[in-house]
Amino acid sequence: MTMATPSPFFSPFNGPIEIGLRALCVLTTAFPAAYALQRLVVFDYFLVHSDDVEGGPEGLHPQTPHRGGEILVRRGVLQHGLTLYESRGLIERVYKDGGIFFAATDRSADFLDTLSTEYLKALRERSDWVVDSFGLLADGELDAIVRERIGTWGAEFSMESVLWTEEAW
Repeated sequence: MTMATPSPFFSPFNGPIEIGLRALCVLTTAFPAAYALQRLVVFDYFLVHSDDVEGGPEGLHPQTPHRGGEILVRRGVLQHGLTLYESRGLIERVYKDGGIFFAATDRSADFLDTLSTEYLKALRERSDWVVDSFGLLADGELDAIVRERIGTWGAEFSMESVLWTEEAW
């Protein structure tokens, strides 16, 4: 009796499927531009926590404590998500000077147009905002924004948690 190898389980929440879909939205907005993985990691953070950026739209995800650390752990899951959507012909790898980049394909927009959830609509609106606001920044400029702000994204909740604990006593 042969046992079948179980298929890998992908969490629908902040797993490769969702994060890959968010990257697909950004890349489709930026089409035909291609972005490096690190830029997509930062853009993914901006998509879901757009209210962490002054003047940004309301965030899609809650402002949880220490959310700035999300930028540090997103890379691996995003790589899996990009590979998943690449395997479906919706994202392609572009090899050029400076490394490996990712771009939408000519099928990406049509695919996204078939999806009609409120979350996806909000995602596409924020993708427009992210690409318009940060798409043309040099890597160094984008890195400077992240370095300047990452310690404060979510840190405001640390003191509140201490105060709530003290009040509870």
